[in-house]
Amino acid sequence: MTIPVGIRRKLGIDENDTLMVIVEGNEIRLRKLEPFVPLNDNDPIWKLVGIAESGRSDVSEKHDRYLADGEMDRWKK
Repeated sequence: MTIPVGIRRKLGIDENDTLMVIVEGNEIRLRKLEPFVPLNDNDPIWKLVGIAESGRSDVSEKHDRYLADGEMDRWKK
């Protein structure tokens, strides 16, 4: 698909940008994904990871495993 140059300029879209495709009814919408800056190792939020209700201190390392276990438990019910 080609996006006209005038629209690309107006939205600041260049060849390295990523666009999200959204379907709404019989319309296709494109949205430019804005880049984000990942947290660095010194960010204070990391001190809070894993100390919530679970009481587990390894949530940051085993996050996906805990989510999968929770989903399996939910499916069994």
